[in-house]
Amino acid sequence: MKIVTLSSNTSWYLYNFRASTIRCFIKNGYRVICLSPEDDYSQKLKDDLGCEWLPLVMSNQGRNPFKDAGLVVQFWRYYRQLRPVAALHFTIKNNVYGTWAARTLGVLAINNVSGLGTAFIRRGLISAAVRLLYKVSQPLAYRVFCQNAEDMKKLADLKLVPLSRLELLPGSGVDLQRFHPGLKKDHTGPFRFLFAGRMLADKGLNELIAAVRAINAECVRCTLWLSGFADVENVSAVTSAQLSEWSREPGVEWLGPSDSMEDVYAQVDCVVLPSYREGMPRSLLEAGAMGLPVVTTSVPGCKDVVEDRVNGLVCEVKSSESLRLAMASMLEMTQEKRAKMGEQGRRLVSSKFDEKIVVDATLRAVESAVTARKYNKPAA
Repeated sequence: MKIVTLSSNTSWYLYNFRASTIRCFIKNGYRVICLSPEDDYSQKLKDDLGCEWLPLVMSNQGRNPFKDAGLVVQFWRYYRQLRPVAALHFTIKNNVYGTWAARTLGVLAINNVSGLGTAFIRRGLISAAVRLLYKVSQPLAYRVFCQNAEDMKKLADLKLVPLSRLELLPGSGVDLQRFHPGLKKDHTGPFRFLFAGRMLADKGLNELIAAVRAINAECVRCTLWLSGFADVENVSAVTSAQLSEWSREPGVEWLGPSDSMEDVYAQVDCVVLPSYREGMPRSLLEAGAMGLPVVTTSVPGCKDVVEDRVNGLVCEVKSSESLRLAMASMLEMTQEKRAKMGEQGRRLVSSKFDEKIVVDATLRAVESAVTARKYNKPAA
């Protein structure tokens, strides 16, 4: 049986974002093995999705490439033992170190750049190191998927990845059957915004809290739900202590993470993502699938999903005042107009971001890799 591996920096990511891909490969006769650090979702990968799982020991926050290089050894041992027909990598360290290990054994690596993220937003030694690691690893991959056109162009222009190896995908896609407008529920009380994602400053959370604070200065005109993981291993992570402090602000509620995000979306009026940069933001895709209007920033990734005043409102990045104005405008908008924005969002997501597009492209890439290996064709 042909083996394909999927590797990420968390089992949570593979379970929540790549479940349909895993099921597709199993359905097509592949033996699927996930490689990731152990967390609460490692067992779920096996029990719920029917794949196998093997542990990776890694630190998502570590910035020492010499220490991280131990990952190459782990990947090399797994790939030597398993001999997968293709190794799918997700997230930066897995893309880099997994590709090096795969290359030494003749395993074809298929990588997914979910977003250039913090390392490309911030300047300095870390950003320079990440770019260098990409430059000396990604040309060795068989295929590198990007989630928005600007990231793809940046990787090519900086000569970090040859254009011939790059392919554009609509993020990780969205399950249109799981997320749909029919789930929405009426609620009482103030207008309800939702931020869904990792609790990171680079997602614009400081600006978001400032905007809500200004809107609610005289009375609570809106509530803000915060749903996602805190204390993640990221240089811009917001701590649980800070989230607890924010939750004492009028109208701010810290929900934590949820495995049933469709139920959370069903109870809100608008999704807000004031991020500094994205690959292809999952929360905006899910909001569109649910028929919800959104407020977001004019940055790569976000502006690929949202057209200003069509399916949401777009504000300036890193500006709490611009964000406040956009959120206030959404508040004051008629229900009919917000509903039309939600309808446009559902239409856009259905036509361009169905997860089936992503799953099919990934399967094609693996089958192409199998053919390339069979006939000893060079990676292209």
